[in-house]
Amino acid sequence: MKKLYRLVPVPIRERAAFVVRAGYFPQFKHPVTYNQKINHRKFNWRNPLFVTCADKIAVKDYVAEKIGREYVIENVFLGDKITNTEAKWLLGQHGALVVKANHNSGPVQFLYPGDRDDRIQAVCQSINQQLKEDYGKDKQEPWYSHIKPRVLVERKLRMDDGSDLRDYKFHVFNGKQEGSQTVLLHIDYDRHGQPHRSFFSESLEWLPFSLTHPCLKTSIDRPESYDLMVKIAKLLARSFSYARIDLYNVNGKIYFGEITFAHGAGRSKFSSIIYDKWMGKLWELDPAV
Repeated sequence: MKKLYRLVPVPIRERAAFVVRAGYFPQFKHPVTYNQKINHRKFNWRNPLFVTCADKIAVKDYVAEKIGREYVIENVFLGDKITNTEAKWLLGQHGALVVKANHNSGPVQFLYPGDRDDRIQAVCQSINQQLKEDYGKDKQEPWYSHIKPRVLVERKLRMDDGSDLRDYKFHVFNGKQEGSQTVLLHIDYDRHGQPHRSFFSESLEWLPFSLTHPCLKTSIDRPESYDLMVKIAKLLARSFSYARIDLYNVNGKIYFGEITFAHGAGRSKFSSIIYDKWMGKLWELDPAV
């Protein structure tokens, strides 16, 4: 089915996928909604920084230059592939690991001390297989196709109490007025169980809509170092009309996660199209940059 799907002309294929997932017929040439503007970007992108900042390796130097190396998670391995032997050695040296390809949007893999050999082998095979795939062509996000595929391994960060990190995703829209920026925060909960997602304004007021996953939480305690996170998100998004900036907060210490230019491939279903249009209005500048 996947091979047959790829035989369909791209414009028809993308519109069909949009209707199925977003729930309405799109207009990509003259976009109005948030999802439509993402698709306009996919077809018309012209900001070379998309390539640099979508590359999970190259973006670290970009971030270090913009805000400082102290916010960047250290690489413990870079390579054109990864072997079981290398993975075992890294586990012995660094403990739990995050293993990913630099040229796509996942799936990210995790390894832990004590993992069985077959588990380690499966993770290495998964990542090595990802390196053979043209993610940009597959997802119609062309900037990924300009990235040389490599393996990236990082030490897995954890909170002081041993719990997993919370991923803070900042949607930053640059306005027509010089220096004006609008920030929305979204947080995913229980990602490996029953996923749900909440959106908040920059001042942490709950926004009454859902996107892809249901919304269950309608309030949030102000995170430690929250003002710093917002400042970092705004700085990193300054070169784009819109970008999603992901940050980790480890007991108040902030780490950069990633920059995303096409959230949900531009097909995420809102609880109401009203909010798709509302976020589209926040995106005032040319989606192609």
